[in-house]
Amino acid sequence: MRTADALGFRGVAKPNSTAKPFILNIALQDGGCSMTHTEPKVIKLAETRLDQKGVEQLAEHYAATEWFDNAKKLQPNESEFLIELAGRACYKSFGVGLNPNVTKIRDNPKDYLANVLEKGDGSILEHATVTFAFLDVSRIFTHELVRHRAGTAMSQESLRYVRPQEVNVWVPPDVEPVSKKFVETVEAIQERYRDLESSFDWDKMTFEQKKRVTSALRRILPDGIATNIIWTANHRTIRWVIEMRTDPSAEVEIRKVFGQVAEICMRDYPLLYQDFSKTKLADGTFQYTPKFSKV
Repeated sequence: MRTADALGFRGVAKPNSTAKPFILNIALQDGGCSMTHTEPKVIKLAETRLDQKGVEQLAEHYAATEWFDNAKKLQPNESEFLIELAGRACYKSFGVGLNPNVTKIRDNPKDYLANVLEKGDGSILEHATVTFAFLDVSRIFTHELVRHRAGTAMSQESLRYVRPQEVNVWVPPDVEPVSKKFVETVEAIQERYRDLESSFDWDKMTFEQKKRVTSALRRILPDGIATNIIWTANHRTIRWVIEMRTDPSAEVEIRKVFGQVAEICMRDYPLLYQDFSKTKLADGTFQYTPKFSKV
């Protein structure tokens, strides 16, 4: 895996909405509550990287050095290069004459991958992956995310080990008319949590004891509490999850998050996501629809 242009924050996508929902931040500290506003965000952390020496050896094995030299000039990134390489290996279609059954090939990577998408040969998209950080998302979001198991890896912040110092709750625009009561409810929960937490002498507890009590106390925290999760998926899976989770019927938070994922993928992998179109929805979020569904 290669770290993305993270130091320059190139992987940060703009929120998938023109609405202004926010995270209600209630600090668990003595002296009252302090509140800050933020919302779920997506950062691209890493992507598939080629071993250039290995690719050159494979090109020599297939007598495809001419294709390799040309492809390096045309392919915009290594992930799409690897997917095209894997696909051409299936048919030995690096050039005319390598496979006597092949009388012509698509030289342009965009045309090649467009044909792959149209035919539905999605298995080769599984060779390349992207890793994202989903930050300040709720456990409602992560409960839905973990349903997408095929072709993924997930590592979530643990409330068994991590004792929260603040309660962050994203407030969807749908509850704006009752936002005051919403805030008061979260404040009441955090106050009860703080009372329970202060009943233990944490300085005298072993780490194992802290872990057990932290796990017990988390049961009163809301599903809406903000958390962080690292998510890796191959491009076949990412395409499908974007299609499903930006659909108008999807829950609004996951629509916002995967709208950001869609923007990153359309920007960084323009050939693999060339068939996606973007439509603004009534609530200010966007739906991303591929021409070729479930490749």
